[in-house]
Amino acid sequence: MTTNPLLEELKKLRESSKYAVAQGTYSNLNGFKKYLHIERDVEKKLKNIITKANESEKAQLLLVCGNVGDGKSHILSHLHDELDFLKSRFIIHNDATESHNPNESSNETLYKLLQGFTDENIVTSKDKIILAINLGTLSKFIEEYKDEFKILNEYISQTKILDADLIHNDEYNIKSNFHHVNFTDYHMYSLTDHGSVSKIISTLLEKIVANNKANSIHKAYLDYKSINQDKTYCPIQYNYEFLFNENNRTIVAQLIVKAIIKSKEIVSLRTLLNFVHDIIVPIDLSMINEADYVKTIEKMSGSKYISNLIPNYLFEHPELSSLFEKIESLDPCTNRSATTDDILLRLINAENALDIFSKYIEKSYLEKIESKLNTTIISKADFSRFFMRLNYFSNYSEDDYLKDADFDEYLVWLYHYNNHNPIYIKKIYGLVENAARNWNGDPKTDDKVIINVGKKQTQFRVFKDFEVIPDVKKLGEKKDTFIHKFTQEFSLSFKINNEKDSLKIHVDFSLFKILKMISKGYRPNKKDNNNYVYFVNTINILINQNNNKAALYIDEVNVGKAVDYKFSKDPFSGYKFQVI
Repeated sequence: MTTNPLLEELKKLRESSKYAVAQGTYSNLNGFKKYLHIERDVEKKLKNIITKANESEKAQLLLVCGNVGDGKSHILSHLHDELDFLKSRFIIHNDATESHNPNESSNETLYKLLQGFTDENIVTSKDKIILAINLGTLSKFIEEYKDEFKILNEYISQTKILDADLIHNDEYNIKSNFHHVNFTDYHMYSLTDHGSVSKIISTLLEKIVANNKANSIHKAYLDYKSINQDKTYCPIQYNYEFLFNENNRTIVAQLIVKAIIKSKEIVSLRTLLNFVHDIIVPIDLSMINEADYVKTIEKMSGSKYISNLIPNYLFEHPELSSLFEKIESLDPCTNRSATTDDILLRLINAENALDIFSKYIEKSYLEKIESKLNTTIISKADFSRFFMRLNYFSNYSEDDYLKDADFDEYLVWLYHYNNHNPIYIKKIYGLVENAARNWNGDPKTDDKVIINVGKKQTQFRVFKDFEVIPDVKKLGEKKDTFIHKFTQEFSLSFKINNEKDSLKIHVDFSLFKILKMISKGYRPNKKDNNNYVYFVNTINILINQNNNKAALYIDEVNVGKAVDYKFSKDPFSGYKFQVI
């Protein structure tokens, strides 16, 4: 069987590849892994803390927290090459979820490992340990052994490592035996005042297609291209060359970031590499030998051919992974406008659909596949979908109707919120307050809210006085141009029950979008109540506080007046019913 050199090299990106998994306990980065390595902000922080911990005479425990596949092992392996002292001065425990002894639990393994950090031993200990551990495992360990690790428990409590709502201070403290870096505080993208940018994703995509001596994938591409130059143009070659274009790489990166924010998708470096392999190598073509491969492409129908090209393939294979599933929901074919409808109408009625393509789509997207498109039959529906997706890549930066206004606004607000900008903090609190007041209908007055009383009423509406008090901690405003450590949603707090308690509300993108709709007059329906049951329950707590003291106002809907009756409790005369 003839081997496809490009296909073989691209396999290195797959999760199942031996190249995918690093061992943080020692250096095992080969030339290809070193080439793909991208220095991240979390790596700079980790390197700084390790260097300072090495200089300390005291016992030093560095907790490296995060999720599976987020690059902890890769970075630790890379630091083995950068920091000569790491191997000789530190013990690295890289997988805290497993026991090294089948007869003991992971907690028992950790207990033995951390003996130098018990309250009894920590003063005299000289141990230096880097512990890669997820937050759940850390929580279980400290719960089981907190009596012997009170100092460690106090550090965890003071730094609030286990609190997912906070961005943690991970600066090195020279007086402490304990330090931490939380990978979950750092993201695949950064926030700016005009949206998101992802140096990690963009740089990784660029490295995969770069004409660099260290890039074995590009070398294999050149070999493959010379072998197949006289044969039918290959979809895998098209897909690889598609990523040569910086604009295309930027849009792919934006789609990944959208999936992370909109759908709360967790994308690790390992997931990302596997995803890049899968968009370049269509699953139907991945297992065909070279001889059959050429024949397969030559016999392939036009519809099948274009379905294997990135602009289509990216949005049509939710079965491949969770990330593909989330990106399917971002398909530009689902966003219609008068502009695109007009173009599609002309496309459907055109004798030669490619004439319409040439008017709107940049030439580079079609020139190498035009002969295939001209010599095979492609349905109007398939041509229409292909046009919509190519148009998205070709014209995204220029045409506003292709953009997602709500998503762009969410990112701008999130940027200012994480910079502690009081104007935007007030905006998001105001948005939640307005939605809480109008979720059950517009009360037509600023100081009232409609409440539900048993069976849905059509003749009467019941109101009560409504006041919400934000529980805002004043934080110094920052002026960061790029924010690398941040929360991906708004975390708000309101005072309840005469300011004795506070109530937290988390606003992610999905909730933000419906809150914006409500501010423009939208009335939530039954489906919204089910989808946002957490928010509904939370605002009901806000609405129902002080119910034992609050007066009720009743509006007879068919009369049209704001309020017709008042039902209240007087401390002297008891309950009182008034016509207003």
